[in-house]
Amino acid sequence: MRSYKPYIIKLCIVFLCFGSRILTSSAQKVETNDYFYVLNTQQGLSDNHVLQMMQLTDGRLAVRTPKGINLYDGRRFSFIPLPEEKAENITKYKGQTHLYADSQDRLWVKEYQKIFCILLAEGRILEHPLDALSGNGKENKMKMMRNGPTGNAIQNLFVDSRKNVWVVMGDSLLNTQDGNLIHLKKEWGCLQDLDTDGRQVYAFMDSGIVAVFQNDKLVYTVSAYSAAEAQHYQNTSLTVQTPSGQFYQIRTGRDEKNKTDASIFLHFNPETRKYSRIYACDYLLHTLNMSSDNQALISSQHGYLMFDFKLGTTPREVKELALPDGKSLTTGINTVYRDKEGAIWLGTYHDGLIYVSPMLGLFFTIDQPWWKSGWAIAGLVVFLVILVGIITLYLRRGKKKKVINTDSTKDDIPSLPEDSLLPETAEAVNREPELILQVRTLIEQHLEDGEYGVEQLAQDLCMERTGLYKKLTALTNTTPVAFIRSIRLHRAAALLQEGKQSVNEIAERTGFSSPSYFTKCFKKEFVLSLFHHLALPLQPKYNLMYLELDKS
Repeated sequence: MRSYKPYIIKLCIVFLCFGSRILTSSAQKVETNDYFYVLNTQQGLSDNHVLQMMQLTDGRLAVRTPKGINLYDGRRFSFIPLPEEKAENITKYKGQTHLYADSQDRLWVKEYQKIFCILLAEGRILEHPLDALSGNGKENKMKMMRNGPTGNAIQNLFVDSRKNVWVVMGDSLLNTQDGNLIHLKKEWGCLQDLDTDGRQVYAFMDSGIVAVFQNDKLVYTVSAYSAAEAQHYQNTSLTVQTPSGQFYQIRTGRDEKNKTDASIFLHFNPETRKYSRIYACDYLLHTLNMSSDNQALISSQHGYLMFDFKLGTTPREVKELALPDGKSLTTGINTVYRDKEGAIWLGTYHDGLIYVSPMLGLFFTIDQPWWKSGWAIAGLVVFLVILVGIITLYLRRGKKKKVINTDSTKDDIPSLPEDSLLPETAEAVNREPELILQVRTLIEQHLEDGEYGVEQLAQDLCMERTGLYKKLTALTNTTPVAFIRSIRLHRAAALLQEGKQSVNEIAERTGFSSPSYFTKCFKKEFVLSLFHHLALPLQPKYNLMYLELDKS
């Protein structure tokens, strides 16, 4: 009784090898084929108009829509409404929506002349957050300023990359955590962005000036452009600091001369204290995301821009988003975000969230549970196919079928499993096993003769070609041509194992017209045939042979 355990083990090994190859190929595919998936109101998003988004410390994605804040945990959305009566006024801010997360697990939602604060741990809006801002014994300075003779109100709020909360009151900028107070000169204009590298504070003004402070002392100021250009780019600003301490900035405005919108993309280098201009256009740019010092994503009303500074400063403009069903989506994009896992999120005007992940090389909707995803379903199908195959093999183990039993040749002849033979085929094997031995002997005698084929073989056996075809096909369940090639390949495998000859020499000695054709046939015979009929056993020793073949 033949044991099928070796075949089962070998099949599993082949499956793992091919599975890893498929995943590798898919991972390589990411760079050239980005397929985006839509996540909208059908999956629980409160509104398909996305204003802004950011990833929280706990990994959730916070998404601002006109209806409120959506918190997405990878499976479902939770929703926090933002009623107007819960907002506090900040009169100096007239820009686009900003989301900030501070060190006290609070989410700040800053919009045109108003601000909300959400306690993330409780999922509720904080009442009068500006009155309860500071802690650690530093609140007195702010209270004194707000209760002073001028009655300074909080006009703007910022959270830097180190999660410190800053407020603007009059011409003063206050760090609510440590009480550091900075004086802003009126001639600089209004503060639009700020950040810190832990040593210095960088205040970006609407005039294009960046004022750099150490503690409360002014170190220097630099302007991004001339005073004549300042009016073109004073409407809004967004500044991002990279891990290396470099600053990248988007500024927007209006070119009154040409009656067009105006946007500019800038780089500020704190080491050289210089601005450089990267890109300018006559339409509005919205948000900026920097994955590193070399890559930038910018959303716009036309789609988004991709910058790879290793290749230059000319962006790749993406206006159509390819979808998995073969369709494409053209939409304006309010915001772009790259999460901690490297996934790209696009917040659109009217089409909800659009998502693409390079993690696995396979793009899928993450709004679904993992067991409903495409890769999980595909894996389950493959598993079931293998399981059915294994069960079938074990069920057929009890069926005794006689095969070629000549001890001197049984290890050399390409064997076929009994379960691949029809009942009449098994009977033919019992009657005429000598035919296979004769064929093998003749082929090995003419091994180096690549022209020796079915026609000459039939003549040497004193048979008609048609008769040889019928008998040999019945015995082997394959064509005479394939059977002859199999004998040649088994002899080649033995020669490869010896390691005394090159692939080219072995190909010639076994009757193959070229090394490339030999390599192709060899791999197909000893690997792919397993998936069809398990005709030829796969042995671990062949792994080294494949490496040798690949070198050729």
